[in-house]
Amino acid sequence: MNILQYENRREEKIHADTRFPYNIYLCSIPKDFRLVPLHWHQEMELISIKKGNGMVSLEQCSCAVDEGDLVIVFPGKLHSIRQKPGFSMEYENIIFRLDMLMPALPDNCSSEFLMPLLSEDGPQSFVWKRGNGEYEKLQKSIGFLDDLSDSRPYGYPLAIKGIFFQLLFLILGNMQQSQEGGKDALFGEKGNALEMKQNKKIKHVLKEIEVRYGENLTIQEMAGLCGYSPSHFMRFFRQHMGSSFVEYLNDYRLIMASHQLAHGEAGISEIAQNTGFDQPSYFNRLFKRKYGMTPKQYRKEACGTGERMV
Repeated sequence: MNILQYENRREEKIHADTRFPYNIYLCSIPKDFRLVPLHWHQEMELISIKKGNGMVSLEQCSCAVDEGDLVIVFPGKLHSIRQKPGFSMEYENIIFRLDMLMPALPDNCSSEFLMPLLSEDGPQSFVWKRGNGEYEKLQKSIGFLDDLSDSRPYGYPLAIKGIFFQLLFLILGNMQQSQEGGKDALFGEKGNALEMKQNKKIKHVLKEIEVRYGENLTIQEMAGLCGYSPSHFMRFFRQHMGSSFVEYLNDYRLIMASHQLAHGEAGISEIAQNTGFDQPSYFNRLFKRKYGMTPKQYRKEACGTGERMV
């Protein structure tokens, strides 16, 4: 299971077709989960905060988001979502691949506006606050997108594509106006060459964890992936992630284990093995420390309510 599959498990509207790659789903923190770990993907993602407030991280920056905010996440950019202590948040995720908007033969539209969004040095993700720029038009377009996804009238893919073009037009236009007007509308400034190089290394490590969390991942192997010595890698990882590599890996494994407990039928020992824990006793101890209950208790509660997630 990858991070998008994990995050999508509460989907209410599913349109994930390779020929028409977009997806819309609703999530609630902490009802569905307490956090979505720092990750990245090649899809573009819009996170519309419907109710409450929470925390988002974009690259190396973190801030609170509130009802009405819209988080713009460009392809390949690191991001995470987590609970703000003492608060809850409901949000809608809109995820789509830019190549669904590109013609078979490149044109000016794709080369000038779409392709740059996919590059390593593309624009930085940001939070669009209520009242800024063409905010009302943006929300109106998202509302229309929701309506179409629910009703799906004949020919609706044509309208869906049109709305995505409209959304990108508004987003890129807002960014251009902000830069020209000297406003700090972007969430975080574009990093320098060193920061971008370091982010690329972190992305490689996180992708390895996402794909291979059930395997025996070692500090030595991850250090080699980054071209660092083990000691340098440990300092590097903690500096960027706020925890040690082992702590982060175990936490990621526990998140995936909690999903399997809530939705799968495998035994607890098998789940521990599948998520990278060779010793069930160690798995049980870490799980109880994180969730305040044993895996068996967690599964019982999840099955009893049908709602309990990470």
